[in-house]
Amino acid sequence: MFPASSNTDSQVCNFDSEENAQKWKRLFLSSLQKVLKQVHPTLAAKEDALEYVESLILRLLSTLCAKPAPHTVQDVEERVQRTFPNPIDRWAIGDAQAAIEKGRKKSPLVLPAEKAHPLLRDVLHTKIDYQVTLYIVAVLEYISADILKLAGNYVKNIRHIEVTQQDIRVAMCADKVLMDMFQQDEYGESSGQPEDPNVDISITFDELVKDLIQEKKTYIRELNMIIKVFRDKLQQIPSLQESGNRELEIIFSNITEIYDFSVNLLGSLEDTMEVTEENESPAIGICFEEQAEEAEFDVYAKYASDVTRPECAETLAEVVSRPDVSDALTSAGHGFKEAVKYYLPKLLLVPVYHVFTYFKDIEMLLSNTESEEGRESLEQVKGLLCPLQSQLERNIHNSPYSAYLKRKLNEINSRHRRQSRQQTLIKMKELQRSIDGWEGKVISQCCNEFVLEGDLLKLGATGRKLTERHVFLFDGLIVLCKSNNRRSSVTGQVGEYRFKEKFLMRMVEILDREDTEEVRHSFEIRPRDQPNVVLLAKNVEDKNTWMAALVMLNTRSMLERTLDSILLDEEKQHPLRLPDPSVYQFAIEDSESNIIIEEKENSGTPLIKGATLPKLVERLTYHMYADPMFVRTFLTTYRSFCTPMELLELLIQRFDIPEPELPEVSEEETQEVQNQQLSINREIMKRFRKEYSQPVQFRVLNVLRHWVDYHFYDFERDQSLLENLTNFLDKVKGKSMRKWVESITKIIQRRCNEEQREITFSLNRSPPSPKWHIKLEEKDWEAILPIGAGGTSTNPDYVRPLLMLHPIEIARQLTLLEFDLYRAVKPSELVGTPWTKEGKEKRSPNLLKLIYHTNNVTRWFMRCIVETENFEERVAVMCRIVEIMVMFHDLNNFSGIFEIVSALGSAAVHRLEHTKMEVWKRIPPAQLRIFEEASEISENHCKKYQEKLRSINPPCVPFFGMYLTNILLIEEGNPDFLPRAAEGLINFSKRRKVAEITGEIQQYQNQPYCLEVEPRIRHFLETLQPFDTDDETRIANYLYDRSKEIEPKNCKKPPIKERRWHNSYLKSPGIKPRNKVPNPLPGIFLQSERGPKLNEGAEGDDMTTPPTPNTPSSPSLPQHHQAPHISADNAVFAPVELGTGNVMSNEYRYVPPQAPPPPPVSSQVPPPPLPPRAPKREPSVGDTSPKVKQAPDAPELPPRDVSPPPIPPRTATLPRMHSSMGLQHGPDHHHHAHASLIQPLHSISLHHQLPHHHHTHHHRIHPSFLAPPPPPAAVSAGPPTPPSVTTPWTCPPPPPWLGDTPTGLTQVCPGAVMVMQETSHQPLHPDCPAARPSLSPPTLTIHRPASAPLLVILTFILDMIVGC
Repeated sequence: MFPASSNTDSQVCNFDSEENAQKWKRLFLSSLQKVLKQVHPTLAAKEDALEYVESLILRLLSTLCAKPAPHTVQDVEERVQRTFPNPIDRWAIGDAQAAIEKGRKKSPLVLPAEKAHPLLRDVLHTKIDYQVTLYIVAVLEYISADILKLAGNYVKNIRHIEVTQQDIRVAMCADKVLMDMFQQDEYGESSGQPEDPNVDISITFDELVKDLIQEKKTYIRELNMIIKVFRDKLQQIPSLQESGNRELEIIFSNITEIYDFSVNLLGSLEDTMEVTEENESPAIGICFEEQAEEAEFDVYAKYASDVTRPECAETLAEVVSRPDVSDALTSAGHGFKEAVKYYLPKLLLVPVYHVFTYFKDIEMLLSNTESEEGRESLEQVKGLLCPLQSQLERNIHNSPYSAYLKRKLNEINSRHRRQSRQQTLIKMKELQRSIDGWEGKVISQCCNEFVLEGDLLKLGATGRKLTERHVFLFDGLIVLCKSNNRRSSVTGQVGEYRFKEKFLMRMVEILDREDTEEVRHSFEIRPRDQPNVVLLAKNVEDKNTWMAALVMLNTRSMLERTLDSILLDEEKQHPLRLPDPSVYQFAIEDSESNIIIEEKENSGTPLIKGATLPKLVERLTYHMYADPMFVRTFLTTYRSFCTPMELLELLIQRFDIPEPELPEVSEEETQEVQNQQLSINREIMKRFRKEYSQPVQFRVLNVLRHWVDYHFYDFERDQSLLENLTNFLDKVKGKSMRKWVESITKIIQRRCNEEQREITFSLNRSPPSPKWHIKLEEKDWEAILPIGAGGTSTNPDYVRPLLMLHPIEIARQLTLLEFDLYRAVKPSELVGTPWTKEGKEKRSPNLLKLIYHTNNVTRWFMRCIVETENFEERVAVMCRIVEIMVMFHDLNNFSGIFEIVSALGSAAVHRLEHTKMEVWKRIPPAQLRIFEEASEISENHCKKYQEKLRSINPPCVPFFGMYLTNILLIEEGNPDFLPRAAEGLINFSKRRKVAEITGEIQQYQNQPYCLEVEPRIRHFLETLQPFDTDDETRIANYLYDRSKEIEPKNCKKPPIKERRWHNSYLKSPGIKPRNKVPNPLPGIFLQSERGPKLNEGAEGDDMTTPPTPNTPSSPSLPQHHQAPHISADNAVFAPVELGTGNVMSNEYRYVPPQAPPPPPVSSQVPPPPLPPRAPKREPSVGDTSPKVKQAPDAPELPPRDVSPPPIPPRTATLPRMHSSMGLQHGPDHHHHAHASLIQPLHSISLHHQLPHHHHTHHHRIHPSFLAPPPPPAAVSAGPPTPPSVTTPWTCPPPPPWLGDTPTGLTQVCPGAVMVMQETSHQPLHPDCPAARPSLSPPTLTIHRPASAPLLVILTFILDMIVGC
């Protein structure tokens, strides 16, 4: 024994001195971490915990190296025997001697003996043999492992995963052996705060299953204690062997069957957890159902019936009372006889009440499971076990241990696994509060559990006086109290008991006393430094209960270490034998020539850096542990170093395990020796099947299950592979294996029969209906589709769908198509870069589809831009593409964003400076901001893109090019086989890096979009092929040549080209990006209606248009004259249609509007809006009343179109201007315009009265007027008239000087600013002077900019005068 603090005795080496502390501090920390991994591989330790263990072993080292310094191994061994308590001294010496034997070649220890040896010489100031150092370090390593194992067990019991210094202190306080070695103060130096007992710990189904498995492991250890420590020790006694072990059969009944059942159930639970995927709930009910259906639980019926009989306890008492048995038990170890006499009877009852935990587990699993199948299984199990439960309850009721067992059952029913620690803390606090006059620290600082309480009698010092005592027994304390008659005092409420005395369990011995006539049912507590205490129980049962609890606490640490020693000896005596490596290639030992492991600290399972193919398959199905991450990585990447058929053959070879060679039994030996050898062989085979054969075969089936479930495309491509697999599965035998074979067969059947499942959505996540701008007729589809896809034109018109389809719907359909292409890419198409090698069409078909589609979409956008010759139309096309890009941003379609960024950044498009400048002017600020943000995601190696991808919520379509680039860099930058290593070692760390990328790809493939597929648009996009060649050079040259034609190099303005498209095509319906909501599901808009709509703007979903009464309607126009309806709120517009001819029409005919018909599906002409109910004065251009404000419920304005209005015919008067389309206000100008006023610039609508007012009228002509005006067309406008009245208006022809291409305003004065002010308010037809007699000519004010030449300005003024 030695004290906790640094000893002042000069004979003891002081390792805490300043000189020594600097040398020894942190010397063992890293090694202690490895020791912890040996005893508890799944736990970690904080640094303060390891430092505390290091301080303990340094104190032990100071005692072992006390002066005179040890010179031989025998000197150290004597000090260990003198210092260490029994039996830990024997085990420490045994480990140290084994280390010396092995250390002659290489040190087998984890602690660094080679570093400690020179430091010991410096401390002792004398030479010391290395064998002595090795012996000392071996003892220190044994003690450190013992401390960490004890602390780890405590940490697992309280469901933690990390060992702290507080955990070590608390665990040691409950261990008598360690507390004797490291004597601390009365309670131990507790650091840290106790756990909060009021914390409410919720538990999930998975956590419940994990706790259940941990509980079963603890239970199996208790069964091992009964069998290996107690029963096997009794079997070694000669007198019991002579009787044929009949007494032992009565005492222990069928305990081995209980053990086998528990091991099988635990194995089934662990197997089920191993095959369960991360996001699934384990099918635990099946494990219980299998055991219940086969009546495996019935082993508990026989055991409970035998053990609860009085004959069992009587037989045990009679056996222990025999002299030879008593002597043998006494020589077995200190306190072992008392443990057999008192603790074993209670330990034998553990299976009796533990079986009730199964009933409780099933109820808890039923209340927490969410699986209907699992619920049915558990209900079935509950019904099957009801008869057994009733029988066991009857046995307990008739048992002499009825009271004890019922108390245990109440504890089972009332406790909660994860709250047991909290409940214990609450109980100890309540007990301490009930004790008045308590002395010392808090009970919970030195005790982990409350054991027992009751009334006993204390025998006085004279042996005659008896006083009543209420005794509380904890695992670390015995507290004696007296009932407190005073329940209150002046100071307040007092405790129920008065404190009398207490004893530390580690400082006492428990002695049994024989009954005398004066004193019966007594036992003695013998402290080391206090007077002895004799306590008397009421009866024999009460005494046995107290003695069992006291002996258990007093001998538990010794019994636990005895069990560990027995299990270790069995492992050495019956080593795990493997088949001959010449017959079974997976039994070859690990070496640097076949496997290299990456050294990583604090990792549960080792990472393989490189290995041969058989070694990789061996680790894939390793018998010692399962590694799900390795399985996923291997099955994702194995095609880069072997074929699927080779892998299947290796797995079948791995499954067919030959039996190991056993030692031959010599016939020359005696029968007894032969029987012993046969018994050893049976144990070898039993361990081989349990620890090697069954785990390997199970993991082979688990790999096959994962293979067919997640990589079934291997079997779809090769039918012979599938046939070989099914043939192998048919040959698998064994009840436990057939269960997993059936699960694989079901997956194969499902995969073979499954069809493409349609994505369905819940009611609150219905997809938005498709949006339409201009409805495409059949002839339009024929014009845009290639001949092979149902078209009629050899040169499809690719600009038409871009202008006629709604940009929102184009973005949606492209996103859906690209997500489907992205989701179809398999990991096998990426590993090994097969898309860059021969046979890529077969090996990477889905990836190539995605690549081809991405290129075609980019080329489509580029071709639409450069083949649009007219400047205005080209600006409209590019604006439409930008709108699609904004919608891509809103839908998290990064692939689409990169497609447009690539198109706009190409050489052919990037040089179109005039077009781009005009586009940037017309784009609204919000869209421009999104466009700029999206354009920057490719900069700096796509850093912003990667940050954006990590920040958004799926669904999304990532940019696949980034993944391909990273995979290509890994594949090309790392060798397939490890360099500077043995030949044939596959570089698996390279495959792990590739698997990380494919794992990220797969995580975005699981969340689909909540959008609806529009078949015609989808068909167009799927058949999109802008060029009939894949020659990049030819395509690039063609695009660049076209770019130079539409905007020659160094041109001051783009050439004037003839128009192709109607004005309504160029006007965008608008979009409304949802910047604040990154997730585009369930819908983008607030309101959605089923069925296609014509010219449905973004604002249409957010507006609720009030029902309009019947209004006069206009007859239908020819198909080419129909225009989309522009939604308006409380406003009426008579649409003006401009024709598509090259020469202006000489006639204009007014057609009155008609009453709106019921909403047709196919009609191209929507009803006009309702006129205002009461006529109001039309606001003049000069009306700037500040009182007029925008309606509070007015919808948000769509993006403003800034294309120029058409130049009207030069007549005697100018047309009145009632809107500001194409005009921009000055910086100090405010314009409150209704959404309905924003119309296509070349489709001007005149109205009688507006429901709102304009109040600014200075307009600046935008420089974008360089585009030529549209050709003239019939204009239909004017006041509404009765349906039966038709009033044709005949207007004079335009002046001949206008010509076919009239000179535009900015062609005369590109830099001039024109301010126009109207003075008339009479709404008349704009193009007939006779119909507008009162229209006054506008007042013109010309502001000449500094860059405008005077001649140009004069020309402009003269031209305007002539026009007026």
